[in-house]
Amino acid sequence: RWSTPEHIKRKWPTTEEQVRVLKDTSYQATIKGGITIRPDRPCFGKLGAPVTLITNHYLVQSKLDSATLYDVSVFNEETGAAGQDLAPEILEVEFLRELMMKVATAHKWKHSWAYDGRKAVVAAADLCRPGESSLNHLVEMMEQGRMRTFLVVVTAGNLVKLSNIAAFIASKSGPRMDTPQDALQVLDMVLKHGAAFRKGWWVLKNSSLIFPPQRIDARHRDIGGLAEAWMGCSQTLRPVQRGLTVNIDMSVTAFVKAGPVMDLVLQELRIRDPAVLKKGIDVRQRRKVTAAVERRMIETTHLPHKHSFKCKGLTKKSAAEETFDHDGVMVSVADYYAKKYKPLKYPNLPCLNVGTTKRPTSIPMELCIVKPGQRKGKLDAMQTAAIIKHACKVPVERIKSVEENVKLLGLATEPTVQAFGMQVDTEMLQVKGRVLPAPIVSYGGGSTIQPDGGAWNLINTKFYEPKALQHWAVVVLTDRATVQTPREGEGASLNSFFNDFMSVLKVCGMAVEKPAMVVYKDSPGQSIQSLMQTAQTAIMQTKNHPGQLILVVLPEKDVQLYKEVKFESDVRLGVPSQCVVMKTACIGHMPRKPRAQYIANVALKVNTKLGGVPSVICASAQMPFHLQPAAALSWLADSFDKRPFMFLGADVTHAVVKRENSRSIAAVVGSMNRSGTRYAARICVQQGEKNIETITGLKDAVKGLLLEFYQQNRGLKPERLVMYRDGVSEGQFDMVLETELPMIRAACLEMGDGASQYCPPITLIIVQKRHHTCLVAANDGETDRSGNVLPGTVVDTDICHPRQYDFYLNSHAGIQGTNKPAH
Repeated sequence: RWSTPEHIKRKWPTTEEQVRVLKDTSYQATIKGGITIRPDRPCFGKLGAPVTLITNHYLVQSKLDSATLYDVSVFNEETGAAGQDLAPEILEVEFLRELMMKVATAHKWKHSWAYDGRKAVVAAADLCRPGESSLNHLVEMMEQGRMRTFLVVVTAGNLVKLSNIAAFIASKSGPRMDTPQDALQVLDMVLKHGAAFRKGWWVLKNSSLIFPPQRIDARHRDIGGLAEAWMGCSQTLRPVQRGLTVNIDMSVTAFVKAGPVMDLVLQELRIRDPAVLKKGIDVRQRRKVTAAVERRMIETTHLPHKHSFKCKGLTKKSAAEETFDHDGVMVSVADYYAKKYKPLKYPNLPCLNVGTTKRPTSIPMELCIVKPGQRKGKLDAMQTAAIIKHACKVPVERIKSVEENVKLLGLATEPTVQAFGMQVDTEMLQVKGRVLPAPIVSYGGGSTIQPDGGAWNLINTKFYEPKALQHWAVVVLTDRATVQTPREGEGASLNSFFNDFMSVLKVCGMAVEKPAMVVYKDSPGQSIQSLMQTAQTAIMQTKNHPGQLILVVLPEKDVQLYKEVKFESDVRLGVPSQCVVMKTACIGHMPRKPRAQYIANVALKVNTKLGGVPSVICASAQMPFHLQPAAALSWLADSFDKRPFMFLGADVTHAVVKRENSRSIAAVVGSMNRSGTRYAARICVQQGEKNIETITGLKDAVKGLLLEFYQQNRGLKPERLVMYRDGVSEGQFDMVLETELPMIRAACLEMGDGASQYCPPITLIIVQKRHHTCLVAANDGETDRSGNVLPGTVVDTDICHPRQYDFYLNSHAGIQGTNKPAH
């Protein structure tokens, strides 16, 4: 088994050294003018063995003091500036870029300008004539099949001080400066400008993603369901302690496969023979097709010149039934196209509506194609697995891919970058990191384990607090012949798995009785609801108990099947369920390798669902000091009855398809015990604006969790709250402090009594995983067996925020690909 290299262990500090450097580094946010201000970094970490790392950040120098921001408006020549501004909602980004290039060429702007593809142009020199603040230019362009003339109006706006970036990075102490977002956005536009205007390159608007044509062979990889993975790169500017850097990484993004809309319909409805669609589609099929085509950009194929539209959904009636006024006569869509073009193959299908709900514009599906370059929404399990496979690269390969992207982007020699006085390094940044020693984990019977290499073995290990499994049943979602008398032999039978399962539970310290009943799905017509209900009824009849657990044997990994099982057990029955997959559990298949470790992992989950505690972090006085919490975390080591605490977790899930009645869902959980293995949950529907990230019902959710904690812990209230917040971008940090933190405080105040207020200290931790920073060991001897950085690797210098308290932590061992540290 792989273990931490000895030379790393030797660098871990001694107990005396730890005592010298471990101090109470607690710090508090300050409140100024009623607004909570984020605290500065109290100090830099010193614990752990030092390591040298390489990261995919490249230093950027900016010598230009300021640049001018211009607003771009585009009008029809007929209406002039009094008409509707066509940029950027009406005209497409590619069209606008071509339009702006003609303006730049006519006025000889050369390379001293950059365009964001929407409404903004930034320039290193004045674009307007001396004494004028705007520029008007007429451009002739082919649009929607005919030559049209557009009026482009470029109006001078604010002067952006680019030197504020250097001042911000240098302000590590002294007066606090706000992040110069305007200057960062300007330089970001400059860095992306060259790629955006190169032929064949895709630069997505409002995104850091860039897709070079040099990767055309590897760019489009089918992932099923008329979706494809595009290979590209991401590019973002970040002010860090070492200076301004550009973070460049490889990226794999799912896109809708371009092609006929009819192919999309057939795929979505899982129909092989197109002739089936001649009869039309039912209500259920209509919902599926609407979800697939809604908000997609489509092109027509029946006209000499391509016309592009955004699909708003389907018409209520079929092409044969949908009518409109044509020269004073009501005609159906099918008849109109039959007379003017050719008869439709599928007149009984609804049309695509490219107008509005009140004033629909109908185009038959068979005459439309889906345009390329449209990002795919939510992926199914098969697509997710396929895209992970394409994106999975070990660190050496990932670094090589990043270096290839750097060469393709050519930022160091890009004329626009040079015109703005910027220099971009071509070598990755080398940074300092530390490898923290692993904590000691306590199990039952006084046994302890110190993880080595981020993993440890549970075989023959008793749980810290084992629970008895007495009232349970089994549901097998396949026929009994498949699992009881498999062709592979007795070793693969369900009974063999039961014997191994119950033996492992006993070794783990859990008392276990035989299941009340094993329910098989012998008939294809049997529903999961009826099978689960039969299992609970059997438990009630034989054990006189509503049930502790239902073990469910799945025939294969199926996300929809899993959801149905969890809905029945958690929502309908109120009984925990544990799923095992036949192949993974070697049921119906001859075991190719010992399954004791797999069953031990299942036992861990079962014990936790029964209310048990598998393990706890050891913090006794007998342990070496460097494995104990620092003084600031001493409350973790104290008796829970003396100093109770609660971990909180929160996130918001937004609707995948944006509809008028769609709402986001927020979830908040809170720990109920010292080990953090029992949690209560609160779920609330977001109120107010759509897709709002602020948890509007946070106060009630936290108060409900505090009340439940109070009831479960004999009238104790947590003396400290630790909130882990997910799904928050850097631009929303202040929102969390100014909106959500007061809600948590308000919930605590409402839990107080007349004698005293309840105001426990609150630690707010925002965890980000959607970043593109990679950490790779500079030396071969400082990696794990997968080539990733060692578990416990932490970086809080060089590439971290110049002033605020942040760090990157790789807390786990690498299994496949390149680990992404938490930030």
